Amino acid sequence: MTSHRMTRSVAANATSKPTQTEVPDVTYNFVAQNVDTFRALPLYMGALGIIGVIANRIVSGAAPVVDASSGASRVDVLIIFLSAVLLLTGLQWLSLKPRDMPQEDMLGVEIEPWFDPGVKLPAGVAEELRWAWEALRGATRVRSLVLLYDGRNIFHAGVIAPGVRPGGAAGGQICSDAIATGRGNYLANLVLYPGRKEFMGYLPEGTQGVVVQPVGKSGVLIAASDTVRGISRLDQAWISTIADKLEVSIDGFKVSKGVGFGAAKEKK
Repeated sequence: MTSHRMTRSVAANATSKPTQTEVPDVTYNFVAQNVDTFRALPLYMGALGIIGVIANRIVSGAAPVVDASSGASRVDVLIIFLSAVLLLTGLQWLSLKPRDMPQEDMLGVEIEPWFDPGVKLPAGVAEELRWAWEALRGATRVRSLVLLYDGRNIFHAGVIAPGVRPGGAAGGQICSDAIATGRGNYLANLVLYPGRKEFMGYLPEGTQGVVVQPVGKSGVLIAASDTVRGISRLDQAWISTIADKLEVSIDGFKVSKGVGFGAAKEKK
């Protein structure tokens, strides 16, 4: 029997087969890792320019007052002006701080990995799904993972909407489009999308973002996050890779009483 416990979980399109070079992530970006240093560079360079002008005039014995009576003085005036621009730019850049998106409570029931008892999955698929769920839950902001195949909800793990029994998830237009095009879809701020109603029947209130990734021509993997823009491009690529692996493992598998997906079904 599936175990339940009440909890308050606090814890851009992607192609179906992206590579690491196609999905740059801040984790591997030197500039992003040292963003404060790079923002301060104009400040440092501006200060260095002004100090250089003063030091040059002291060493050369020129008058400390800069005027426009000579070519050298005019160059110094230009350098001081450009240095002042750099100083102001550096101060402005340092004042700009990206806003961290808070984690929101996903109010619902957290369930252990649930499998449709009426579906006999190919060997090893259940373990792959369990591993995928544990890995995504531990390393990303994914808090709910759902697999629909042939229109049937055969797997659900994580937080589920209260009062909803596992197995009740159904695919809508967004899922159908993902399967029809073979391209994943990331709804980074779910509340802004009218199509969010497609997921609210089984995902809990407080779900902030959803990744919809096709699994071949018959399935779709749905990963829900508790943070707006909380799933990075690298995370999306990872979810895509998991979906590709599941496609290979489930290849040729047919779900009894599967209803299929709208757009994908019409193309068959």
